[in-house]
Amino acid sequence: MMIQEIGNDQMPMDREKYPVDWERIAFKYKESIGWECELCNIKHLSDGTQGSCLTVHHKNHDPENPDAELIGLCARCHLEEERKYRYELAHKDQLNLFGEK
Repeated sequence: MMIQEIGNDQMPMDREKYPVDWERIAFKYKESIGWECELCNIKHLSDGTQGSCLTVHHKNHDPENPDAELIGLCARCHLEEERKYRYELAHKDQLNLFGEK
């Protein structure tokens, strides 16, 4: 597993699960959304000089899926989405007394 560095943060990334042309797919997606984070709406320049790094996130957490649902996220929003996902995974089998998700 490779660690992708984003600013001072790190995110695990298993490159073997991604398509061979992932960089092209991600770049094309970033172009299609105008280099803007789809959660916080901060605009990023394609050369990375404005804001933090813009990443492409798999909403379904399945990079091997050819029909993956993608979303463009700045590094901060991407890390927050991953944190929420990992929290949900870690707590999915716990008893919920309030019936909330």
